[in-house]
Amino acid sequence: MVTALLTILIVLVVCVLIGAFIVQLATKMAAGFSPSLGNCVATVIVGLIASMIVGYVLQMVLGSTGSIVGLVVGFLVNAFIINMMLKAPSGQMGFGKACLVSLVQYIIYIVIFVVMFFLGLGALSSLMH
Repeated sequence: MVTALLTILIVLVVCVLIGAFIVQLATKMAAGFSPSLGNCVATVIVGLIASMIVGYVLQMVLGSTGSIVGLVVGFLVNAFIINMMLKAPSGQMGFGKACLVSLVQYIIYIVIFVVMFFLGLGALSSLMH
């Protein structure tokens, strides 16, 4: 029981750190500055909690049709949290740049997912032969 909880905790910490590095990279690419890793970790945690709450509420209100709407609303919530928590050296980043950071972040997540999918497919294929 303790081993399972410890494993879940380690996986969550690693996932939050990877997400923070991705937010830091996306901010550097889209907004032109690099926020601190601690600020990115806090942004990822707040964004994760807010997205779970919004997703749950949309699922309860809209039912199964809430998945597409939830994706759009989740994107906008993520951009709002990035705008509020990540400050540019010159001041507030702006919602437009935050949307661009969020878009770059989503693109990086999709690329990582596709690469891991094909690596898993290749590993499964090699096991079958």
